[in-house]
Amino acid sequence: MTGHSRAIAQQPSVFRPDELPSKSRGGGARTIPLVTAARGATTYLNGITIFEPGAAIGHHVHNVAESVMVIQGHAIVDIEGTRTELRTFDTTFVPANIPHHFENPSDEDEMRIFWTYGSLDATRTLLASGEHGRVDGEGTPEMTGDTPRIVRELAVIDVKPGHEADFEAAVATAAPLFQAAKGARTFSLDRSDEIPTRYRLTVAWETIDDHLVGFRGSEAFTHWRELIADHIASTPTVEHTTNVLTAF
Repeated sequence: MTGHSRAIAQQPSVFRPDELPSKSRGGGARTIPLVTAARGATTYLNGITIFEPGAAIGHHVHNVAESVMVIQGHAIVDIEGTRTELRTFDTTFVPANIPHHFENPSDEDEMRIFWTYGSLDATRTLLASGEHGRVDGEGTPEMTGDTPRIVRELAVIDVKPGHEADFEAAVATAAPLFQAAKGARTFSLDRSDEIPTRYRLTVAWETIDDHLVGFRGSEAFTHWRELIADHIASTPTVEHTTNVLTAF
């Protein structure tokens, strides 16, 4: 492992579907989650659904965009009543809140799809029953018991006029300090269009304590404040949020 890799708190993983638990979707289909929040995902979820011959899953919608690739066999996708035959490696993109489902038209062969959702906060709603839940909340306790609900640190930072470029460079220099911190998942900086000296720093953490206790109590935090000290106009305002709704 390189020195660069040792500076990253999250470590690479290899997931083997035949070694992971699965969840029955009913009707001869079962799902194996792969990259999940509990396993280190930062901005998306993915996994495999296996369809026995003739199997189909219920018509449903998601609150975020979904892409599906057929990785074994042939499939039928029904998107708002339009049915399309899919061959191996054909790939779909379905925006949020569009009703759809997949079927295995074969009477003999198994079919598999690889799915990706564009958010950790993806949900599924079955149209026939109204059953609704988070995708990462499905399955056995082994699959969901340690699923973190990501906490986002939102820091509004006003910088001195003329210091914008230097501040942005300082934040880029500081990014590895955050990536090495326990519980840190994502790190991004946005600049206001209306107030060019105002920035919003967003850091996703697994828990508030990872930020307020772990990171703020570390030498990395002291280095972070030293890097930006000459460029900020006032003390940043900081709050923490957790997702309550992702509509699309």
